[in-house]
Amino acid sequence: MANRIDGKNNYIDTWTDDITIVSKGVPARVRKVILFSASVGDLLYLEDGLGNQVGLVAQQRAAGTTPEDFYNQSFNGLQIDVSDCTGLGSGDKAWIYLE
Repeated sequence: MANRIDGKNNYIDTWTDDITIVSKGVPARVRKVILFSASVGDLLYLEDGLGNQVGLVAQQRAAGTTPEDFYNQSFNGLQIDVSDCTGLGSGDKAWIYLE
């Protein structure tokens, strides 16, 4: 598949380049982030529009079990700096839901 960034319901499964979810300067309220990763210890870092790390979702359970969640945070812009993430690659997925 390919990343689908549509404003409210965003699906990510391609981890080759940085991913802008909401442009810099635009307020974003994250309702929920779900990470479903292949390995324990994989990390998804979220950044605001200025590149400050504002959220971390870590796969803490065995692969194939319940996804890890992150809830109810507000930011000014939202992006994923793929180079900061650890272990994410083929087969790993994230869903980012915005209000």
